[in-house]
Amino acid sequence: MAAQYQDPLPHLNRSRKMIEDSDRPGFFKDYHRAVRKATSNDQFNEFSKLKTDEERVRFCFNLPAVHDIDVKPFFKGKSEKEALEKKEAGNRCFGRKNNLEALRLYSQAVVKAPVPSGKYWKLIKECADPKKMTLYAICLANRSAALYHLREYNYCVRDIDEALEHHYPKELKYKLYKRKARLLSHMKQHVEARDAYRQALKWLDWAKMEREKRIELQTELQKWLKLYETGKVVKNWDIPETYVEQPPVIPELCGGPNERFPSLSKKVEIRYDNSMGRFAVAAEDIEPGDTLVTEEPFAAVLNREEYGTHCLKCFKITKAPIPCKKCSSVLFCSVECRQASYFHTIECPILDLLIGSGMSINCFLALRLLTQYPLSFFLEHRDRLTEENLEDVTNNKEIYNPKDFLRLFNLVCHSQHRTPEDFFHRTVMVCFQIKALKKTKYFDGKGSGSSDKISDAEAFAGGLLLRFLQIIQFNAHEVSEFVLLGPKTFDGAKNESLGAAIYPSLALFNHSCHSAQVRYFSGSQVITKAIRNVKKGELLPENYGQSFTSKDRSNRRLELADRYWFECQCEACQHDWPMYRNMDNSVMKFKCHKCQGSLPINSETQMLPIVKCEKCGDQTNIMAALKNLQNSEQTFKAACKEMEAYNLDKAESLLTENLKQLESALYPPYRDYHLTQEAYMRVMLCKGNTRIKPPKTEE
Repeated sequence: MAAQYQDPLPHLNRSRKMIEDSDRPGFFKDYHRAVRKATSNDQFNEFSKLKTDEERVRFCFNLPAVHDIDVKPFFKGKSEKEALEKKEAGNRCFGRKNNLEALRLYSQAVVKAPVPSGKYWKLIKECADPKKMTLYAICLANRSAALYHLREYNYCVRDIDEALEHHYPKELKYKLYKRKARLLSHMKQHVEARDAYRQALKWLDWAKMEREKRIELQTELQKWLKLYETGKVVKNWDIPETYVEQPPVIPELCGGPNERFPSLSKKVEIRYDNSMGRFAVAAEDIEPGDTLVTEEPFAAVLNREEYGTHCLKCFKITKAPIPCKKCSSVLFCSVECRQASYFHTIECPILDLLIGSGMSINCFLALRLLTQYPLSFFLEHRDRLTEENLEDVTNNKEIYNPKDFLRLFNLVCHSQHRTPEDFFHRTVMVCFQIKALKKTKYFDGKGSGSSDKISDAEAFAGGLLLRFLQIIQFNAHEVSEFVLLGPKTFDGAKNESLGAAIYPSLALFNHSCHSAQVRYFSGSQVITKAIRNVKKGELLPENYGQSFTSKDRSNRRLELADRYWFECQCEACQHDWPMYRNMDNSVMKFKCHKCQGSLPINSETQMLPIVKCEKCGDQTNIMAALKNLQNSEQTFKAACKEMEAYNLDKAESLLTENLKQLESALYPPYRDYHLTQEAYMRVMLCKGNTRIKPPKTEE
């Protein structure tokens, strides 16, 4: 992001809104105020002279007031009682064939049920009876039945496997294997289905049933097994067509990936300038519809409001959630995502403590940058953590790997421009986070062992956290999903925040209030597509949340200066383009056929189609451009019809054509041009993360 810095608003307290969540109460505000008040002028002057982040953390951690807070593990644990209540309620709904409500209740039971898992299991006194160790598995098995009837077969098989892994009663296992075999057969996974049948036969020995029924079932299973072994297909099962959920498609980068920046298209080039820092330009002509970026985040944090609906790891909606084994606060979409979430094993026992502090999502993201790896990972990099020459890094021939920690560590943080108050506020937050982490296993073997002492490893981790808090301010992106008010309809749909993430390649793009790209997401992975022409060598900007079509220049510049510390000089700001609602279509800027200069035309007074260019002096006949505009109206109407029918691919193709038609004739700002861009962006958002949220009804 932009490296330039001129502080047009020195009176603003930039630190607080980056650290505290103004929309949520918490104790950190009072904690910071108390620490600051207890810090003498001499102490603060001493702090202001410190040069490194680690020194700042050590200094603040030695302030007595920092320890005037009782930090303890705090999280929402399991409850067998609640799990049983939800399971029984789910059973009643399932009996009435209300499978959707049964799924919801069974999911709540799965989340609340204690999960058998090593030492932790012995600590749960209310579940010490080994017979109760099957509750989690039984809730999963019951949910698999609801999923079966809802045609969610992939989720159904997952639940069966998870139940079998967690002490499902031996006398009932044959039922799950039978259900799994049928589903796998229907999904044409014949080898797996055969193995499941054999398991069903094996576990029949444990089944407690009347002899006649047992022989009947055994005969039936043996018959099915024989059919499979002879290659015959069972056709008469009452199983509807499998519903396969289609995840958002990750498009190919236009022209293939950049050799040095693999998350970017070959059409993108990264350059360095002393005033602009690192920024992107077009390596060749870019057209609307070109895919420019596809990048996984280095780290991502889900909004707390989405903990009950989305996967903590990948941000996908959890139709059949898999819970944390220790807490009931978060969900995962699969066992694989749970296993890949090392960070949650650290954050779990202090999660509600962190939430209760009222710290911002930026602070959660900084902490996640640390907790997603064990401390040993960072200690191994310690000797390499030096300030790089960004010009050399940009211009050398080494591959810019966005998963390389050094690429993250050297993103711009503007520490040289920060005030002592800014540093102090952030450092107090870091001290709180370190105190919380000391209550987890993160520093095992390397911690001080004392709540008010700090070890070398803890101070090193604190220094990293303080740097992360600075980096995130200028380089983090919001992750979003497109919320629909009904199936396959754009009416009332809007983009809503899911969380925050940091993308080391996307972070290199500078801002324009007239963005050249639209961002959308598949889970937490970001995708960008071009929404206008960018000529070779021209700046290729994205948008930091301030668009000229919806906000006036003064307010845009205030917001950008406050958050990102630069005064925007993009084309829309330099020429003070009008907002969308104030655009006057009576004046249009056509393009000179020779030099591509701007030809301002007043449609109400201009009578002749021949216009002289003030730049090159040549004359241009605008009749062809006018004809192109007429054609573009028909293209836009056709695109709108496809949007109404929710034919996204056709709508995307038509809107891309429409943008190219308008680009060939006119320069912005022009109402129809930006209306088409907005429509195109909505279509692309619909191709990423989406969910249906019915409108609220009045009671």
